[in-house]
Amino acid sequence: MNEIIGFIGLGKLGLPIATNLLNSGYALTVYNRTASKAASLVAQGAQLASRPVETVIWNRRCSHLDEYVIA
Repeated sequence: MNEIIGFIGLGKLGLPIATNLLNSGYALTVYNRTASKAASLVAQGAQLASRPVETVIWNRRCSHLDEYVIA
């Protein structure tokens, strides 16, 4: 796929979603406050952004997931 997705937030919910996007053939630019959480995604081909804004500057689409989910 040619579409590149910017993804912010690699917590308990974000990391599995981002992994599934990569496995589905999407290119990702990812950001997380703790950059080491992105290591597995970078190893699979994702680009690591050093600031959240870089996920938007480099890409047309940006998804954001907070690390906290209210049930």
